Amino acid sequence: MAVTDTGVEAPQQPHRTILGLPVKVWPVSIIGVFESFAFWGTQTVLVFYVYFAVGDGGLGLPTSLAIAVSSAYGGSVFLATVFTGWVADRLLGAERTLRLGAVVAFVGYALLAVLPGAPGLVTGLVGIAFGTAAMWVSEGTLVDAAVADDEPKRDAAFTVYYLATATGALLGITLSGVFQSTVGFRIGFGITAVALLIGLCIYLPFRKGIAAIAPAPSGSAARSTALVVGIVVAIVLALVGATVIGVNPALIVLVPSAILALVFFTRFFVSSRVSHEERAGVRRYLPFFVATLIFCALYQQLYTTVAIYSEENTDRFLFGLELPASTILGIAPLCTIVVAPILAIIWGGLGDRQPALSLKYAGAFACCAIGLGLLAAASGSSSLTPLIVLATVVFIFGASDMVVSPAGISMATSVAPKSFQAQTLSLHYLAVAIGIAGAGMVGELYRPGENETGYFWALSATALTVAVFMVIVRVMSRRSAVAR
Repeated sequence: MAVTDTGVEAPQQPHRTILGLPVKVWPVSIIGVFESFAFWGTQTVLVFYVYFAVGDGGLGLPTSLAIAVSSAYGGSVFLATVFTGWVADRLLGAERTLRLGAVVAFVGYALLAVLPGAPGLVTGLVGIAFGTAAMWVSEGTLVDAAVADDEPKRDAAFTVYYLATATGALLGITLSGVFQSTVGFRIGFGITAVALLIGLCIYLPFRKGIAAIAPAPSGSAARSTALVVGIVVAIVLALVGATVIGVNPALIVLVPSAILALVFFTRFFVSSRVSHEERAGVRRYLPFFVATLIFCALYQQLYTTVAIYSEENTDRFLFGLELPASTILGIAPLCTIVVAPILAIIWGGLGDRQPALSLKYAGAFACCAIGLGLLAAASGSSSLTPLIVLATVVFIFGASDMVVSPAGISMATSVAPKSFQAQTLSLHYLAVAIGIAGAGMVGELYRPGENETGYFWALSATALTVAVFMVIVRVMSRRSAVAR
């Protein structure tokens, strides 16, 4: 019998399926749609909410702070996955963590909608970050548990879940601009909160069956609860303090993420539980860690500087209608839905002949360099940038993300020391957190109407440099293999 999320043994039951997949995959995927809708919709309009004038429904803060807040928000979710993953594993179990995360995120969206000014912004985003992170780690664990006894269905189950979250992101990004332009930011945040609540209500009737197959927590509840509360309070106070004294909030995310990453790497290299061969694998992962970090810093530009540029400098009229600036960003998740199965077919067909991971990274960065260069060239014109240029840039980043993200996770899991497999994946997410938060620091250099061209050319040069670097990594790895 299996040990469940509640700590008792559950009797084996016949597996019911829908479209060939275990029933329990579907409610988890459905709540994933609403969670993704809420998170990415908020991420898309957040930068506008912070810097738009008060008369336009925003907070009227500087664009540099808007970029920092948006990046801190995005990065904090990935940083929080390290923490919420531990909560799910050691304290509450995945199923209860999912429900708690949904409630916390709902409260965060509600606070963002109801409380005006900085108090609503800070408390709302902290709640959303921790709640969303709890849902992310729990959803993946529960999908995995649902197919634990049916290994051939694993890839299909995760494909359904992945497409569900991508669909939610597409709807959230596309509709968030419509909400913002028609009913205002705060009512839009309220609609987002209601959407997440609907997803939770759809999920709840299935929770007992899902709890029966969820892994049980393994830690001490009393001590763990005290530590959890202490960490949450410390982070909230740090973010509030940073806002009050004028420190870039992205720095509050960047510093602990970098420290944790250093701790993880140090542990991998000094632990007696890591073999010599496993340490060599971690060394091979290092350039991919750095490249992932930089890619995420570049990708975050879509939701910060590129979003601002879309609002201020782009001709967004299509068939006589002006599209909201944020709606154009919906091309990225649409690209994910379209390109993901195509790449899966290509890589599967090539088999052992497919490009090395380093060359996949190099190709993705080269494409990003072209896209950013195209935007830089367009920004140098005295006229508004055509919509097709911005759409092309967003499409390029969406396609590149479909190369880098799966390749990075694949690399991290393939080199993970046996004693630290979960922590190695957490390390990969820390690279994402550092990159997104780093975008908030770099964004301080962006000045709309003054230096867009130079800024985007600098980013293009950075992407091209990393592309060359990854080619060099491939050459060196081949030489090393020949020498052995």
